This record gives sequence, C-alpha cells and structure tokens, in this order.
Amino acid sequence: MTRRSNGEGSFYQQKDKSWVYQITYGRKADGSPYRKSFKGRTKTICKERRAQWEEEQARLKAEEEAQAQEAARLEALRAKLGHPIEAEILFSEAFLKWLELYKSPPARKPSTYASYLDTYRIHFAEAFGNLPLYQITQDTIQDYYQRKQKNGGRLDGRKGGLSAKTIQNQYMLLKDFFAYAMRKYHLPCNPTVDTTRPEVITPEMRVLSPSEMQVFIEEVMRETQRVAILTTLFVGFRVGEVLALKISDLDLEKQTLSVTKNLIRVPTAAVSPENPNIEILNYDQKKKTHLIVQNTPKTSTSNREIAISDGLCELLVRHLFTLANSTWPNPDGLLFPSKAGTHLDPKSFEIRLAAVSKRCEIRKVNPHALRHTLATRLVEDKVPLNIVQGILGHASIETTRKYLHKNEDIEREAIGTMSNYLHMEQMDAAPKLNGAAPRAKFADIQLPSFPRRKSRTA
Repeated sequence: MTRRSNGEGSFYQQKDKSWVYQITYGRKADGSPYRKSFKGRTKTICKERRAQWEEEQARLKAEEEAQAQEAARLEALRAKLGHPIEAEILFSEAFLKWLELYKSPPARKPSTYASYLDTYRIHFAEAFGNLPLYQITQDTIQDYYQRKQKNGGRLDGRKGGLSAKTIQNQYMLLKDFFAYAMRKYHLPCNPTVDTTRPEVITPEMRVLSPSEMQVFIEEVMRETQRVAILTTLFVGFRVGEVLALKISDLDLEKQTLSVTKNLIRVPTAAVSPENPNIEILNYDQKKKTHLIVQNTPKTSTSNREIAISDGLCELLVRHLFTLANSTWPNPDGLLFPSKAGTHLDPKSFEIRLAAVSKRCEIRKVNPHALRHTLATRLVEDKVPLNIVQGILGHASIETTRKYLHKNEDIEREAIGTMSNYLHMEQMDAAPKLNGAAPRAKFADIQLPSFPRRKSRTA
C-alpha cells in the first residue's frame, strides 16, 4: 500500500455514494489538527473544491500581508511626519462631507442643516477651511473663540462679537465633528476639549405688561392678519406653527387646535425634492431660498393638541366666515392664508408685528415676545407649569410632564385668561353663534368651504 504524503488527505464514501475529501492543514495551540472537508459526487469534484479553497486562502493571506505592509508603511510615515497621513485632508472637504452624511435631511430637518451650512460659510470657512485637520489644535480653536467674541461677523450685520450662546452652539458643532474626525482621520485627540468659552447668560425676555397688551390688541385690530397675530398671542404657538395651520386643525367638537407642521424659509441648498418629510412651496432650483412646510414642528413635544377657550374659538369661527365672504382664494384650506391664497411668509409676519410695535410705541414686540407674554400671564394666574409646557410645546421640562397629566379644562381656562383681553365688539360684524353649553359649544357649526387647488398631473 502506498503511503500518503503529508497534507494529501484521505477520501471516504458516504451511504449516498458521494465522496468526502478530508485534509489536515495545521495544528492548534494544544497540538490537535485543523481539518477541512470537501464534499462532491466524485473524487475529482472534491479535489477541485479543495483547489478553489486553497486559492481563496492564498488570496486572503496575500491581502492580509499587503494590509500589514501598508499599515507598517503608514506607521512609519506617521512617525516621520508627526501626524497621520489621513489627517492631511482639508477641514473644508472633511467638514462638508460630514455635514452631508450625518447632518443633512432627511436625518435632520432642512432648517437645522441650513443653519449648519450658514455657520460654515460665514464663520468656519475663513477660520479653518484651508487648514489640514492635523494643524487645527486646541490653541487654534481657542484663538478662534477669542477673535469671534471681539469681531464676530454677525448675521444681523451689527458690529461687535458673537454672543456667548452662538459661540457655545459653534463649540458643540465643532466638538461633534472632531469626535468623528478622530475615528475617520485618526486624529490623536479632539482639539475642542478643554477650550474655554464665554459663560452663557440667559437674557431677560421681553414680556408685554397687561396695559401694553391692551394697547397692542387695539392696534392689531387695524391689521389684515389680526386674527393670526391674536392667535399667536393667545396660544403661544411659534410663528411657523401658526402659519402652517389648516382649517382641518381646528376641531370645533373638541374645541382644540392641533400643531403638526411648521412653516420656515431655508436656503435652496438645504432642501431636496426627494425628502418625504417636507413640502417645498413653488420649487425652483434657481431660487436662493424656499418656503417649506415640515411635517414635524421644532421638537417632538411640539406636536400637540391644545384645548382653546370659547373666546378664541369664536374669534376663529368669525374669521373663517369673514374669509369665506371675501374675494380671497384659499385652495389649500389654510387657517391664515395670504391675500393670494398662499402661505404667509414668516418674515412678512414679523414685519407686520414690528409695524404694530412701532405704531403703538411698544418696543421689541416679536413672535417670541408674544410666547413669553403668554407664559408669564399663565404663571401669574397660577396655571400649573405642566399645562404651560403643554401649551407652548417646550421640550425642556419633559421630565416634569411625565409626572403630571394633561388637563383640557385647565388648558381651556388658561387660554381663556388671554382671550379675555379681547373685546369682541372690536371685531367687524359677523354671524351670531347660538348655544351656551360650556363644552362642544361650537360643534354644530358648519364651517364654510373653499374651492380646492386642482391636483397637478405629471
């Protein structure tokens, strides 16, 4: 009998007449053999499969050796250069790639992505854009903060440095990026760590006094969009939330308003027609900016249904009947359409607020001041904090909300404390409403209908 040479292996036949070819190709640490079996209908097939396996093992071994050689080469190069070769990529290229991968829609809202792009364009590009990553040190970052506090290149065009809050926001963005760069480009450390930023001091927010509210409301009555402005004051919605409201968001039976969307204007670079979470209004790639409707408001807690008072509900019903009897189109069923039947631009809304503020000589009246005024009046009237949180859609006291429960009666009473400032006789004559039930008072009212926008065909 001829003796088999080492590694030649052995054959044996199974009950189904197929063959198994078994070989030994090494030893484990304890001396036991590594074995590999190849099955086939014939011995020739078994040998072919062994040959294929050995060829694959040789390829894998060659790849491992090549990778080891490349790693050794890079390590030698790092030692020679004093930094990883990967870290020679410019900040501009690496940062914009990171933004596109991790901070762009639909993973992030277009408004958030737009703010990041603006931060890069206005601030980071000049400071870091042409620097390779390995040259951006802790001192580089700290020097940037110091310069920006003195002369920040503010978006509002004012002289002076950036606010402490803006610098803190930029720090958070840089910190996230460099944490990623440590993994991606093998930076030895995060240069934002241990930098010093100015202390963020929350400024006192503008709040209208009760007497200022009366003057403001009287002056608002001269505005075409008075009901939209009053709604902002009485329920504390963000301006984009108010302008995105549709008639269907007003539930007369439950006497509630629901916030499910947000209207904002963002740079065209920050939007994509393929994003399923937004509606782009009148998309034109040549435009610099676009109005978009986001399917979710600012935060997860911003999605809310708020019980409104009898006074505000009557105000909205009268507004809709007035709108139906006007020449204004409303094909999209908006609660507060423009004269052309389109969404109101948030900027235009703020301009009208500023005009009212100037006419009645009340300083700094803006949408945020109206929200703070609502919150202040509610707290003054001893409305529970969790009810205030629910009305405003704040996320910052979400933990408190977990332990306290929503109460529609208290919400309705809370909103009533605001709409009580409104004297209904100030409104133009409108259909009188019947019924005196404290709950579902408006449920039987048939709201006017508006011609719908014709669907576009491809």
